[in-house]
Amino acid sequence: MYTALAEVYDLFYDGDTSARADYYCGFIPSGASGADLGCGTGALTLEMYRRGYKVYGVDNSVSMLNKARERASNAGADIDFIVGDAAELPYIKQLDYVVAANDVFNYVGNADKAFKNVYAALRDEGVLAFDISSDYKLKNILDGNTFSETKRGVTYIWQNFRKRDKLIIDFTVFSPRGETYIKTCETQVQHIRSAEQITTALENAGFSTVKSYALGKKSKPRENTERIAFIAKKLKKG
Repeated sequence: MYTALAEVYDLFYDGDTSARADYYCGFIPSGASGADLGCGTGALTLEMYRRGYKVYGVDNSVSMLNKARERASNAGADIDFIVGDAAELPYIKQLDYVVAANDVFNYVGNADKAFKNVYAALRDEGVLAFDISSDYKLKNILDGNTFSETKRGVTYIWQNFRKRDKLIIDFTVFSPRGETYIKTCETQVQHIRSAEQITTALENAGFSTVKSYALGKKSKPRENTERIAFIAKKLKKG
């Protein structure tokens, strides 16, 4: 995933990574040690590092991690980046926090397994913080629609269609190469889950405190909220 499109991902990403880092840091103790799961090109990883956190970057795309390492190196940041799947997390343990921004858990097929593995990787009092595209957004805004944009001579076309509880996403990118263009295609799948389903899966994984918010706020998500943040805490046993 995001293998062929790693070269143009940052060009078209329009999220406010600094604001997202500030938001998540409001739920995580200062100076904590953790992981940015599904870190992509490492923008959020670097922001967490700059705020004084020890952070590992984890992603299953080698191409995206290469971009992340380049970003960190250019910033003079000492960050370890690890190839790994969001559903597994078998390689780093005893973390104070795990963040997973911008749809990471939309892409995970087996959310129950993923949450259990994150729970096992956290210390007592550890925090899992992440945001997803809501079922409202996937069903009512993306499904059946096509989006297109051109920046710096690069054009992307983003087509979406729903198949039961999944959204199939077809990306086509035309990138200039001299006097011609290179066409790159990639298909992704996002899983459609309600906030209630996510909360239940987190509780079944062992998290005792689970809260959901409209991303960037401390208010509950509404029916038409497009992006939902979840904050789940592993309570100390005994």
